[in-house]
Amino acid sequence: MKPRVSYEKNRGHSARRGLLALGAIAAAAALQGARQPSHEDLLWQHRNLGKAFYENPTTQKEAVAEFRKALDLNPGSVRERLNYGLALLKAEDRDEGVAQLEAVQKQDPSLPHTWFNLGVTYKAQGNTAAATVQFQGLLRLDPNEPVSHYNLGVLYRQSGDLAGAVREFETAARLDISFAAPRFQLYSAYRSLNRPADAERVIADFRAIKAKQDQPDAEQEDVNWSRYAEIYDPSEDRAAPPAATAKIRFQERDLQGTADPRTARILILDFDGDGRPDALVWSDSGILLYRSGTALANRGLSHIRHVLTVAAGDYDNDGLVDLSVVTTEGALLFHNSRASGFELRPLPAAASGRGFRAAIWVDYDHDRDLDLILAGERNLLLRNDGDAGWEDRMKDFPFAPGAATRGYAHRIAPDDTKAFDVTLIYDNGTAIDYRDRLNGRYEGTEPHRAAGEIPDARAGEPEAAAWNAADFRGNGRLDRVLVTPGGRVQYAADEGPRGAWLTITLEGVKSLKIPTGAVIEVKAGTFYERRWYDTGPITFDMGDRANVDAIRIIWPNGMIQNEVRKPARRSLHVKEAPRLSGSCPMIFTWNGSSFEFITDVLGVAPLGASSGDGTYFPVDHDEYVSIPGRSLASRQGRYEIHITEELNEVSYLDEVELFALDHPAGTEVFSNEKWKGPPYPDFRLYGVKHRLYPKAARDERGHDVLPALLHRDRQYISGFSRDVAGIAEMHTIELDFGTEAALSNRAVLLLNGWVDWADGSTFLKAAQTGRPLAPPMLQVRDVSGAWKTVIEDMGMPSGKTKTIAVDLTGKFLSHSREIRILTNMCVYWDEIFLGEDASPPESRLTPLDASAARLHFRGFSRMHVDPERKQPESFDYESVSPFSNWNPTPGRYTRYGDVRELVREADDRPVVMGSGDELQLWYDAGRLPSLPAGWSRDFLLLVDGWAKDADANTAFSQSVDPLPFHGMSRYPYPPGEAFPSDAIHSRYLQEFNTRPALRLIRPLKP
Repeated sequence: MKPRVSYEKNRGHSARRGLLALGAIAAAAALQGARQPSHEDLLWQHRNLGKAFYENPTTQKEAVAEFRKALDLNPGSVRERLNYGLALLKAEDRDEGVAQLEAVQKQDPSLPHTWFNLGVTYKAQGNTAAATVQFQGLLRLDPNEPVSHYNLGVLYRQSGDLAGAVREFETAARLDISFAAPRFQLYSAYRSLNRPADAERVIADFRAIKAKQDQPDAEQEDVNWSRYAEIYDPSEDRAAPPAATAKIRFQERDLQGTADPRTARILILDFDGDGRPDALVWSDSGILLYRSGTALANRGLSHIRHVLTVAAGDYDNDGLVDLSVVTTEGALLFHNSRASGFELRPLPAAASGRGFRAAIWVDYDHDRDLDLILAGERNLLLRNDGDAGWEDRMKDFPFAPGAATRGYAHRIAPDDTKAFDVTLIYDNGTAIDYRDRLNGRYEGTEPHRAAGEIPDARAGEPEAAAWNAADFRGNGRLDRVLVTPGGRVQYAADEGPRGAWLTITLEGVKSLKIPTGAVIEVKAGTFYERRWYDTGPITFDMGDRANVDAIRIIWPNGMIQNEVRKPARRSLHVKEAPRLSGSCPMIFTWNGSSFEFITDVLGVAPLGASSGDGTYFPVDHDEYVSIPGRSLASRQGRYEIHITEELNEVSYLDEVELFALDHPAGTEVFSNEKWKGPPYPDFRLYGVKHRLYPKAARDERGHDVLPALLHRDRQYISGFSRDVAGIAEMHTIELDFGTEAALSNRAVLLLNGWVDWADGSTFLKAAQTGRPLAPPMLQVRDVSGAWKTVIEDMGMPSGKTKTIAVDLTGKFLSHSREIRILTNMCVYWDEIFLGEDASPPESRLTPLDASAARLHFRGFSRMHVDPERKQPESFDYESVSPFSNWNPTPGRYTRYGDVRELVREADDRPVVMGSGDELQLWYDAGRLPSLPAGWSRDFLLLVDGWAKDADANTAFSQSVDPLPFHGMSRYPYPPGEAFPSDAIHSRYLQEFNTRPALRLIRPLKP
């Protein structure tokens, strides 16, 4: 493995100390709304996009441009000029960069950044005296910066001051025990000073450090880097005084019921779904449920005894928490009914009997329902199969030997991933983290010491054997429910001074209604807190802060939603915003006045998408996109087409070729392009001289839908029931074209519509419930009048609104010309008609290679999403933002700039595009032949490649690699297959795929 370059070390340091600029959140929010960004919003956009570009070694010129824009907006700012100067230096415009930093140093000599970077630059230029002055100046500001001590030592040695050099090298080594470079310099210096013992000591340290640095994932040190080489990104509230700590004062009162103090624990939940927290107390003596923390409620749990633990989770996604109760006799499952309380439901026989101590709800297979882990002296993983019940999937989880006593789900990985990790704590005091590797696969780590379970009580607080706190009264005060050492259950009302607070309740839409596993972050000045969302409201105690700068919700699917500039002292209900996470790249064409959205592309090639049965969909790799002649106009002799990556996915574009499709003006020409399983449709054309519309059309409920199918007017057939994930009831359209239609039985059916794609996790859930998703099938009437399936998979539009053709030659089985289409996928039809001749039309195809192709970062078009998903999403090309609700998939992308060489032919050298990228293509209109008289010209765009979304059940969804290629038998490809490694493809990887993923969303934590 190649060693990591210093850039990657820099990214690591930046990530650990990064602060998300709140203006970036505002910009992202503005993308979803209609307001124009303010001056402050624009300033933060340029600052944060510049920082993202600065941290990426292939986008230094872009960083310069963004910081220049920030400086233009704020010309007197030391911050903007400093960052502009740093970007210039990194882009190797040293003269101008030095001039900018020298100006900043005169304006504000207290900033260490100028002293460090000028020192590094002067040293590289051989100006020892000037460099020495700069590093000495920095160390006056920060005496404990080891890299500057090292560099000053090098300069002293160059000047002949060996004693001064040794002093600086020794200081650098002392300040950073993992810093190899000063130890090597000391080895040389000690030998010159005839100090062999010291020389042997430091060279041994040097070798040990280098051995660690040579490990595959180790950071490589860079003697020209320190934290002052990074973009200057100060906290606006750095000097804010800490909030005053209020004196705690509780007023206690006894509640009805008692608990065993030796085994008592308290769970906060919202069992009645009223948006306010309740308390559940369990112990060996039973379960007590208190509405709003005070009123004992009888909800069907009072008979249970010998309780070891209780876990709350909404396993059927009805918006009410259900309970897993572990007793000494086994595990029980209780379904929460609003009308009748908690009702016992069956679990597999393996869940009964002794040996369990812990219960953990977690969606381990990412199919949008909660599964159940039972752990203890024996372990069990129960997969939630919906109405089909629970399935024992022990084989899916690598339980380690030992007796677990408790456990919990959380996220160890960065919060914008989709992983749900699980930690189990064992009776020997150790814990094991089970890391979620997605696709239903977990990996155990080495045991480590477990953290404490219950926080210690502080002075002045009620004495308790167990306690938990929540805002039971809705006034921002964290009252407590507790069990005293004598077993009494008490309510302790917080009557101390009231500070600022914020209570947040989440409601999932595409996530579960109770989005267990979401993460909430709150930032207000220097205040920051991060909480895992479980089953009910969360209250943040914010001291004396009157306003919240930013609230970030990381939903269980990894999508990020930002709420900005909210007042404190209130409850906030946040509903998951409707959005797309993945689809396909989008095509825009210059139509003579603006760039027009045509459709998406490569829906036929969903790379690594789960088919729901443990395998992955086979993928096609090329698609012909129809472009009406009116939608593509030449400008300065060239046709211009832009392909944008708007969503959370990776696109691999290997060939993009434009075809002029010339045909008689009286004939409409349609291609055979559509999404369907193998065998994939061959490329061919159909011509329609006369459209024959149905005489009658009904849906599955018998409703007349004919008027909606007679025109392409975005009035889609949408009367069927569906869920937000893309699973519909089995629905039908019955069409009757009359017995006089297509008498030769050589018709072609043309259908215009769109598909709201179900992702791989949805296919998985549908398969588990025993109702797999079924693409559209086509039936006709036989001579007896019964419906007969004649095409099992007729295909469907490969994404946004497109027209597909279905060849019906020989398919009618009687004189009837009735057709029925059935599917349980979310397919929406707009217009349907017949052509009565399926033979190829008179036409002429003329190919055009791109005369120029350029890849660059553009950003994200404003997207309009129908909250009911009954209309296809649309994209406003003229309204663009540099920010998204996710970070691009990690990995190496194609570097920005000229990529014409890569798109001219399908040669397994694709342009690899990430979120926010745009591929601009130009085609020479002068190379096309003149149109014959009476003919018209439309276009087809051939796009050969693949698209891979970030769904948790998509293969390799969290990385760009492995790259697809045309010779693979499937994706992921099996052992024995590999991406080509010949000289041409090795050059491609080394010269083109060099750009690391941008980090568009930065940590909110200071």
